[in-house]
Amino acid sequence: MKGEGRQGRVQRQVSLPLREPPGKDIFRHMSEQTNNPETADGSVRVRFGPSPTGFLHIGGARTALFNYIFSRQRKGPFLLRIEDTDADRKPEGATQAIIDGMRFLGLEWDEGPEKGGDYGPYYQSERADLHKELVASLLKNEKAYYDFLSQEETAGLRELHRDAKSFTAAVRSRNTPLRFQLEDGEKAPVRFMVPEGETAIADLVRGEVKVQNCDVEDFVIARANESVLYNLAVVGDDHGMEITHVVRGEDHLSNTFKQKLLFEALGFKVPQYAHIPLILAPGGGKLSKRHDAVSVTEYEEKGYLPEAMINFLARMGWSYDDKEEIFSLDDLVEKFDLGKVSKAGAVYDLKKLDHLGGHYIRQLSVDELVQRFLDYLGKFSPDTFDLAEVASGIGRDKLEAILSLEQERITRLGELPDRIAYYFEDPVEPDKGARKALRKKRDSVALVERYCESLAGKFPDGWGSADHEVLEEHVKGFLESEEAGLGDLAQPVRALLTGRSATPGLFEVMAILGMETCLRRIGKLQEWVDKAIS
Repeated sequence: MKGEGRQGRVQRQVSLPLREPPGKDIFRHMSEQTNNPETADGSVRVRFGPSPTGFLHIGGARTALFNYIFSRQRKGPFLLRIEDTDADRKPEGATQAIIDGMRFLGLEWDEGPEKGGDYGPYYQSERADLHKELVASLLKNEKAYYDFLSQEETAGLRELHRDAKSFTAAVRSRNTPLRFQLEDGEKAPVRFMVPEGETAIADLVRGEVKVQNCDVEDFVIARANESVLYNLAVVGDDHGMEITHVVRGEDHLSNTFKQKLLFEALGFKVPQYAHIPLILAPGGGKLSKRHDAVSVTEYEEKGYLPEAMINFLARMGWSYDDKEEIFSLDDLVEKFDLGKVSKAGAVYDLKKLDHLGGHYIRQLSVDELVQRFLDYLGKFSPDTFDLAEVASGIGRDKLEAILSLEQERITRLGELPDRIAYYFEDPVEPDKGARKALRKKRDSVALVERYCESLAGKFPDGWGSADHEVLEEHVKGFLESEEAGLGDLAQPVRALLTGRSATPGLFEVMAILGMETCLRRIGKLQEWVDKAIS
């Protein structure tokens, strides 16, 4: 038993049910005094505790990242705990979405769902027996009491007593004498009795933060059906899992005061806290879907690389110096410092993410880019292309040639399907810019037709995907003989071949498309000019 035999400590036992091995009635006994805020060997134990009420929000993802980095710096385990006590707010698939989002980012946990560990269960809903023991302990020691007021009576008192001090006094008065036990057949919620005094938190980000306890009302810790509310459940689980440091968003600060009071009332050692700033929308205020994607899943679906997301999340609210902005996960483990996390809100800036997205795309080899793109297509857009055709052999060689042209032009994988579609299917009609080019160069119809004839004569056996320089040399000679400029030819030909006005280099595109495709598409010149004019 941890802590056993240490002098000067009062030992009271709290049983903690294990998750592993499943199906067995095993209990692990822990004293209420542990070596928090650090373990015996000086390492730390941190956790990320998302509530499965939806997908993994980018604010939660940043919290998970900071916890992960901190654990790796201090050589301690990183736990994932699903805080699913709110049965009414658990959409189907939400827990799996959180797990998938964590894995997409590369934030693999050491203990938790799908991993197990010695401190389970790692689903809060499966720890109800422990939570009930804590309620019983607080009632027994008269640090909590039953509240027999109806919901209507409580609401009425809240209208009359707007501040915490007078509301608490009214609730206690209406429940006098306070009761710590129920009679047969009775049901009532349980309120924690907030003691007099002051509660201070030595926050690793914000410094010392204090609250007068009279500003914290006697808060409910258990419902009438005996289910325990968030604050007490978290305290029991953090203690039971020997969590040494709690790194989370500043929106939890008001909960932290309540939780510290509970830790102290139960005789538990209080972990160290670090409250990181919230992610704000551009211009301030709460970030929401109207500003852009807010879940990690949405960013994955858009095709942002996980390396870009990690760098983006880390830089929201933290900086290393005034110069560096590119950080891999390994860099962050080496350089990140909670003490350099800003107290001010971190502003969401999609332009920064796009900048980082482009950087990490460019860092990939062409082969890596192809594989990531194929993986992306297989997961999110399997019907866009014939994956079997483009994944190997000549098809893969063609895809490598295509993506090598696009690599400098994109910020995320999700841009590629639309950008490269014309390599695989004839464009149906020109876009706005291509229409303009065709209208502007409608007098070049005869020139383009002669160019088409010249190509067929020059390359009777076609050309290869690497022959763009040969094609460029040919067009120079052709234009010189025609006494025409490149713009007279290139703009309408680009429009015909791609349906677009902006693409990679024309001759690189032609080389990949091949002669047969080029001549077929150029042959639609008059039809497309008529469309552009109409």
